[in-house]
Amino acid sequence: EEATGLEAICEAGVAEGGFTYWATIEPDNFTRIIEPFTAKYPGIEIDFLSIREEDGAGQIVTEVAAGQQPTPDLVYGSQDGLQPLLSRDLIDAEFDWSTADVPEDLMLQPENMVRIFLVAFGLAYNTNLASPEDLPQTWEELADEQWQGDVVADPRGNPFHLLLIEWTEEEVLDYSQRFSEQAQPILIRGGTAGMTEVLSGGATMTTSGRADSSLELRADGAPIDMHYLDIVPVRVLYNGLIKGAENPNAAACFAGWLATDEGKASFESVEFKSNEVPVVPEGAILARVTSPEQAEAINAIQGTIQEIIAPDFEG
Repeated sequence: EEATGLEAICEAGVAEGGFTYWATIEPDNFTRIIEPFTAKYPGIEIDFLSIREEDGAGQIVTEVAAGQQPTPDLVYGSQDGLQPLLSRDLIDAEFDWSTADVPEDLMLQPENMVRIFLVAFGLAYNTNLASPEDLPQTWEELADEQWQGDVVADPRGNPFHLLLIEWTEEEVLDYSQRFSEQAQPILIRGGTAGMTEVLSGGATMTTSGRADSSLELRADGAPIDMHYLDIVPVRVLYNGLIKGAENPNAAACFAGWLATDEGKASFESVEFKSNEVPVVPEGAILARVTSPEQAEAINAIQGTIQEIIAPDFEG
């Protein structure tokens, strides 16, 4: 029978031979994720680059400014991280993802990207040092001198900029100032590095805790867990097809496969990231970016937050 849906897309992808993919995934992890894909579609080779979404978006904008077609066919990132591409119409808005059997609830419109997973942010804490009852229950309670020297924060302001989804700019900046002055956090760049400090006993908790990293560490027996506050910032990550991609079918085959049960299971087993909404306290607000305007505002405010929390930090 003539192939339809994802299989037809993948047959066309095999004819293309492969595609280029940029994503914030460690190379070894990516190799493990794609094992079932390459077994099913050996004719599609993936030229993979592990790169931060912000850096990748910047390189693509530079290539376009120089009159070049962007190098990747497919990119991975959040709505705010990929905003430089979305605002320049560099993501293919015409490709029909339903032809790759992508469920409608995994499609972001009008941006026309396919959801891969979501990550919830909260306090990651050392379960040997505290229980949820010992910790602040709201972001406001965290901005208190009782936590001095006992809380880690990322000097780049993660995830305080995401509070802008629910608060005004004035409220976010005022809160950042009060948190910095009252809690006097230990400044450590990177979510994993912050959780390592917590596990060593150097602090009880970190504000840049991520559900996926916490799960991965717990799987290795580490005494760490997530504690969500009254606002739970959620970053949603997507695959976006570059407009004019040289190998659109090969790229769409992979993005479509990641949206299948097999693809989701492979991704989650390696990255500990899923599309499941976390269990949060009753009444807590799940806050995620829902518009290009929000994404632009979040990107714009992060530098100001960093100047408040870590004015001498560079990078």
